[in-house]
Amino acid sequence: MLRYAYSKRPQILASTTVGTVSTLVYFTNTETEQTFLEPKLSSPLNNNGRPPTAHHKTSSTLPTRDQQLSRLSKEGEIFDVLVIGGGATGSGVALDAQMRGLKTALIERADFSSETSSRSTKLIWAGIRYIATAVAQLLSFRTLTSPIDSVNDFVGEFKMVLGAHKERRILLENNPHLTNWVPIAVPMKSWVQWPPPFNHPLFSIAPVVFPGVMKFYDSLSGFSCPPSHLMMKKRAKRKFPQLDEDVKYVQVFYEGQHNDARTATCIALTAAEEGATVSNYTEMVGIIRENGDSGQAVGIKCRDNLTGKEFEVRSKAIIFAGGPFTDGMRKLEDPDAKPAVAGAAGTHIVLPGYYCAAGIGLLDINTSDGRFLFFLPWQGSTLVGTTDRKGDAVSSPGPPEDEIQWLLNEAEKYLANDLKVRRADVLSAWQGFRPLASDPNAPPGAPVSRDHIISTNPDTGITFITGGKWTTYREMAEDVLDRVIKMKGLSEKAGPCATEERPLRGGVGYTRNLSIRLVQEFGVSEETAKHLASTYGMNAFDVCKMTKPSGKRWPRFGNLLIEGYPYLECEVEYACKYEMTCTVTDMLTLRTRLAYLNSSAAIEVAPKVAELMAKSLGWSKAEKNRQLAEAVEALSEFGGPIPQKEGSKLSAATITDIRSLFHVFDQDQNGFIDFEEMKLMAKELGSPFESEKEALKTFKRMDVDNTGRIYEERFVEWWHDTGRDDKLRKDLGESFKFSADKLKRGTKSRGAMFG
Repeated sequence: MLRYAYSKRPQILASTTVGTVSTLVYFTNTETEQTFLEPKLSSPLNNNGRPPTAHHKTSSTLPTRDQQLSRLSKEGEIFDVLVIGGGATGSGVALDAQMRGLKTALIERADFSSETSSRSTKLIWAGIRYIATAVAQLLSFRTLTSPIDSVNDFVGEFKMVLGAHKERRILLENNPHLTNWVPIAVPMKSWVQWPPPFNHPLFSIAPVVFPGVMKFYDSLSGFSCPPSHLMMKKRAKRKFPQLDEDVKYVQVFYEGQHNDARTATCIALTAAEEGATVSNYTEMVGIIRENGDSGQAVGIKCRDNLTGKEFEVRSKAIIFAGGPFTDGMRKLEDPDAKPAVAGAAGTHIVLPGYYCAAGIGLLDINTSDGRFLFFLPWQGSTLVGTTDRKGDAVSSPGPPEDEIQWLLNEAEKYLANDLKVRRADVLSAWQGFRPLASDPNAPPGAPVSRDHIISTNPDTGITFITGGKWTTYREMAEDVLDRVIKMKGLSEKAGPCATEERPLRGGVGYTRNLSIRLVQEFGVSEETAKHLASTYGMNAFDVCKMTKPSGKRWPRFGNLLIEGYPYLECEVEYACKYEMTCTVTDMLTLRTRLAYLNSSAAIEVAPKVAELMAKSLGWSKAEKNRQLAEAVEALSEFGGPIPQKEGSKLSAATITDIRSLFHVFDQDQNGFIDFEEMKLMAKELGSPFESEKEALKTFKRMDVDNTGRIYEERFVEWWHDTGRDDKLRKDLGESFKFSADKLKRGTKSRGAMFG
């Protein structure tokens, strides 16, 4: 029997084998400049190119979804733990419970990670912002009036950050195939910032103290991350040619990064590897109670959302893990249940990769409305986010156009003047909801948790968990199971939590040279090999065995789904056969991230994916067409280069576009627009005024100083402040697409495009 034991730091992988001789080889992580040990087996690898193991299942083969449903609906079957919700937290609970020796089932109404867990900022971060907010609150007037409460809140926040540091280290060290460190630069444009970050005067001197703060931040994880460091102005300009030159210095620190949907899916599939019964597209539609309409819950009624078939599942313990949708589950339990979860929406946009320096992100700690704004390299593109808007959670990924505009305007602040951010550069955009939780079953006067919430309904015995952060999913799972095991009398059967040392699917036997081996052994391209290694880990060998000859001199094998992205056609077959992929939508949004990277490309390739899935799953022509139609409808909800104007309050134009428009109006290029220029260009652009009076009224809205001259900055202010009720503003922003040809300005035109 082979067991893997992972030490905390340095990372040493030790093994004890019977009949197998192992040697240890050193390698150096170039990011951290620390030396680690890694096992090199002298015995032959198995047919998947991995060391054999009896403890952790590593084969791609799992029970099919039909087999999982048969186990789930088996008459007389009683599970120890039944988890409702297949995001990161719910899947983490299922994995933890199964590894403790409990008979476990997990169901998800759509695909794994289809909601919150796939729509994050893609960071595994320990929470530098939470430290700042905790200090700001500690130094507020509230500390004078309620010192005990204020100190308790600070301690609670600090403990939460320490927990996040621990979980970040565990996730990155156990899963190098799914995660990586990403350096993040914080540009400091002045020595004093005003208005100050977090609206606290003390933080106005943040640029002076930030280097020390970041070293303290490193220390909270025992310096297990690459070290934070300073980058002075000259070096910063070499490293970030995109960056505005007006900086004093740049502070660089490190956070973890991942493909969130893949990590969450791997958690669910790892639970299945360990023996849990796991099924997607299986929805809870009712609660079974021991006395009919009363008493403790003993099971649930389920529906297979692909066939409509309903069945019952019995379990000793039931756990809801629905994130921002948890209250919907609780309504099935108790129609009068008090709300426990509020939603907070965040929008992200994806821009071309050239907006980010190679492998380095940016962070704005003091946006116009006080949010943090990340500008990150991700999957070859640039990810910008996020916003923060309260509201009821919805499943649609469609983002508000106003928030896309806000992100573009904020992103432009730090970029050099010759780098233009255009609305047409938005390749994809989406919104996701995170849960803001409170405990409806807490006694009066109980302290409010600043982290995740675990609560049990005394009438039904059902426990729910919500809140928290992506980084701490494993800790959340451990906490809720410790409570449920004790409450349900499962202590004699359940062992201790074992997930702290468990690599996720594809991680056992992984080495950092895996992508090179894939190139050498299977003749796939280097870009594709890196993608496969960082998505499937050691299971990439099984994917590569499915590749078809390319008919090219190089790469010899592996046909791309679509040019410009590393996804292979054979990944569709693999996902259908071995990872329970059910729909074209899921293949393009979650199993590959094409819709999140380029929504137009995802729509373009959808027919090919439908054809490939039809072959793998035996769909009829009617089913293939239905799947394709559903996919195109779902993919159309993502943002893209063309604005979705409905309900938008801001313009569909970036600051760059508006400034370009100003220069179109400024016919004589003297730096301002006069009344005659405005009338002439309004006519040229297809929005003539009906009367001189109407034209004068519009001009006066621009000319607030009554100088007869509209300068560029005032024109930008007018564009945003006036809004869509102004006819000229509305016509230019909504109806007109203009170019150098339409403006009849020849090659000197500085026109922009709206629409």
